[in-house]
Amino acid sequence: MENSTQKVFVYGTLKPGGSYWSQFCEGKVGLAIPAKIRGELYDLHVGYPGVFLRGDAWVQGYVLSFLRPADFFQLDVLEGFKPNRPNEHNEYVRVRVDCFNEDDVSLGAVWAYEMTEATFERFSATLIESGNWPT
Repeated sequence: MENSTQKVFVYGTLKPGGSYWSQFCEGKVGLAIPAKIRGELYDLHVGYPGVFLRGDAWVQGYVLSFLRPADFFQLDVLEGFKPNRPNEHNEYVRVRVDCFNEDDVSLGAVWAYEMTEATFERFSATLIESGNWPT
């Protein structure tokens, strides 16, 4: 993929049709491409999932290409992420992750939001073995 500074992998409420799609993405995203990353997807049982970027399982989602940086950075607010704050005080952290299309072809590195250990410990999370939310 070309410049990936405003590209993010989403796996939950920000996916097309998800509960936050219309508020944060509709009309603000140029492309929404089905994609996947390696990791573990968890149902937090609060209306949204969380992911850990570890393991060999696939997490299904989309790569979103935002048209304006301001719209992209609004996701930080939604995800409870402040870059200059210690990770344990964030709900999620924004990290670079290798992303692939449905045919296992690399789409390059994009942003993704990984839940922190503190977030995981706060909820009675259960692993989503299918790697697709909602289950």
